[in-house]
Amino acid sequence: MSWKAGALHGVPFGVVLAMIASLTPLVGIGGCNPPPATTVTDSGPREDSGPIAQPVVATTAGTVNLGCVGTATVPAPTTMTSGTFHIQEFLSMAPITGDRIDIFTNGVITDGCAAPDCTTYTTSGTGDVALTLGTGAWFAYRLAVSGQTAAVLGYDQPWVSTSGQLPGYGFAPGTITAVGMLFMRDFQADRYGSMSGRVVDCAGQPLANVRMRVFVDGTEVVNGPLADRTSARITGIEAPNPTRSGLTGASGNFAGANIPPSGDCHVEAWATRTEGALPELIGCSEGRVLVGGITISVVSGLRGDYPAGSRCAAAALAARH
Repeated sequence: MSWKAGALHGVPFGVVLAMIASLTPLVGIGGCNPPPATTVTDSGPREDSGPIAQPVVATTAGTVNLGCVGTATVPAPTTMTSGTFHIQEFLSMAPITGDRIDIFTNGVITDGCAAPDCTTYTTSGTGDVALTLGTGAWFAYRLAVSGQTAAVLGYDQPWVSTSGQLPGYGFAPGTITAVGMLFMRDFQADRYGSMSGRVVDCAGQPLANVRMRVFVDGTEVVNGPLADRTSARITGIEAPNPTRSGLTGASGNFAGANIPPSGDCHVEAWATRTEGALPELIGCSEGRVLVGGITISVVSGLRGDYPAGSRCAAAALAARH
């Protein structure tokens, strides 16, 4: 089964693009019964047309904070904060109601869900889940596949620092189709998964000009030629198109399509701090990729406390030598 590019029913494609441009992170996969194909044209050089130079990493604020790279640790909050995790469809913003969601307070998503590290909830009629977690803590979540969404795995999600509402996303088939149009890919939902995420610096600011490298079982996933619509593609996303350089844009967003499924996947962020310097590893995140599912990650400063023997620990060690 594959998804063909097509317009959302009853919604002009220009409106779809405008809606996607205002949201983050971006990417989706899964579903069945594809709508009619629509051709999307794009001119000019792309990241898959030959080697490109890597610009200096930047933020929209102008000042990059990478002081924690190599020494960052998982936040260890001392207080608990209550708030609402609001689950909504990525494009329509409609609440995802009556769906199962597992919250992993240790940040590790496993096949099952058992206390004390995981609790299962059901989203309310307004798409909400009431949570009390450590202030500033990272958590992970798994949203069950349903008629409203494909399966979603979310990693390294920061909890609210004060009481309030934190958004979480599901991805409906129409959204998946719209993303397929932008990627110029037919998502192979019966064989592969997909991912999206955002790269931030030590102050939580989005980072531009970052190259994302995705590895499955220790092997890097390489972009296929643009003409091969069934191949993998990993790129930056910006307002709302894939970036021509393949690097993240000002929003720090990245996405990947047709990623092989695995319980051993990690994402590396590479950037150049000064003009003329070689790119260096500035961030890494580990997770899983499901067939027909979406993996969402927030990639921040390279940590110094990755578990011994993990992919990110090995990547950090290799980057220092």
